[in-house]
Amino acid sequence: MKALYKLFLVFFICGNVFAQPATSWSSSGPINFPINTSGQINGIGRATQIKFDPLSVNRMYVTSASGGLWRSNDTGATWQNVGTDYFPKMGCASICIDHTNNNNLYLGSGDPNYYNTDYGVWKSTNGGTTWALSNTGMGNRLVVELIMSPVNNQNILAATENGIYKTTNAGASWSVVKTGGDFKAMVLKPNSADTVYAVTSSQFWRSVDFGTTWQQITNGVFVPSSNGQGMRLAVSKANASVVYISMIANEGLTLRSTNFGTSFTTVYNNSTQSLVGYDAVTPGQGDYNFGMTADQNNANVVYIAAHCVWKSTNGGIAWTKLTDWYNKCHTDMHGIQQHPQYTNMLFDVNDGGVFLSRNGGINWEQRSNGLEATEIYHAAQSKLQRNIVSIGTQDNGELFLNSTTWFTNRGGDWGSKMLFSYNSANTVYYYENGNRRPVSGSETSYRFTIYSKQQY
Repeated sequence: MKALYKLFLVFFICGNVFAQPATSWSSSGPINFPINTSGQINGIGRATQIKFDPLSVNRMYVTSASGGLWRSNDTGATWQNVGTDYFPKMGCASICIDHTNNNNLYLGSGDPNYYNTDYGVWKSTNGGTTWALSNTGMGNRLVVELIMSPVNNQNILAATENGIYKTTNAGASWSVVKTGGDFKAMVLKPNSADTVYAVTSSQFWRSVDFGTTWQQITNGVFVPSSNGQGMRLAVSKANASVVYISMIANEGLTLRSTNFGTSFTTVYNNSTQSLVGYDAVTPGQGDYNFGMTADQNNANVVYIAAHCVWKSTNGGIAWTKLTDWYNKCHTDMHGIQQHPQYTNMLFDVNDGGVFLSRNGGINWEQRSNGLEATEIYHAAQSKLQRNIVSIGTQDNGELFLNSTTWFTNRGGDWGSKMLFSYNSANTVYYYENGNRRPVSGSETSYRFTIYSKQQY
């Protein structure tokens, strides 16, 4: 009888466990930018591109590497997710806002930093409330850039990891207009309806019919050993004839055209001073940490953003370093853009989120509150106090929740596993970078870092 009773009890408990109704989820964060206690610049999540709404001066969009699309209605003071939480994958590379109706959004998917493909283009006609795939004829491409014709909102170009595509029916279907090419950037000539520039890792291309046909320009396009290791572009509406190309090769080799990209001159080629490294003498890491822009009021002012922000005021000939990789503005930079209306506002999107300079890149402030795009390797929760949590993140170190506030405890990639003590809410144990380290040669005892939340 006792055995039968135990069996009945087991079935009763299991039945009630599986019959529990589903509960809703809410974000525990980090939502607002974490408080920094790490000693170096901190961040919240990996942002990949920033675009400004052509019809609403204070509205901007940011794409993130695995956290979807985000919108700000106050020039980046706060951010809200734009309906992408239900995507099967939330890697986003580029965004295009219809200049005739800003409820029409085109979102290029994929991770441009790791160059991973995804679902091609998503489209929303209700400001991002709902989305539908818009990739017929394109398929699952990584879409690194989207540009809409300024005179016909049905015509859009998509630069991808394998060629350039064009739609003439607002994304209902796409056709390849440039076969092949690992494209890294594409820009529209200022005040033009037809001329578009695009670069791959090592080539410069120009179209004068809004992408229907393309011509490779080689006149003066100096690429060391035919490998630019990744190129970027910059143009300025202050002088539409000026086009800049910069590349990872030779630590930031820079070219300039003064005839709308017909030919180029090398203006900077100094491999002893790195524009793309951790500092002036230390090389960087890969072409995914790279962005470029030209000032819209002065075509001689150019910025490069890689691990540090560099600025030239004489057309790319000489450069001044404005930040350190560990200070002022988060490293691993993916784009730098000037606000088209508030030209004193210079935005940098990077592995730490969104940062803003109001004085030409000298000083920076985080502009990422609400940007819930943190990439988490591991997490642990206190066994004794549920509002104490540790997470190891990509590019933003260890983040530590104490009650309702998140702190940055240390920087870099933090892949170590964590375990909270069962005896004290103040103590958490770590594998150091995921590796068990024996103490004094013992094979059974291990050294752990011990961390106390009371330092906050």
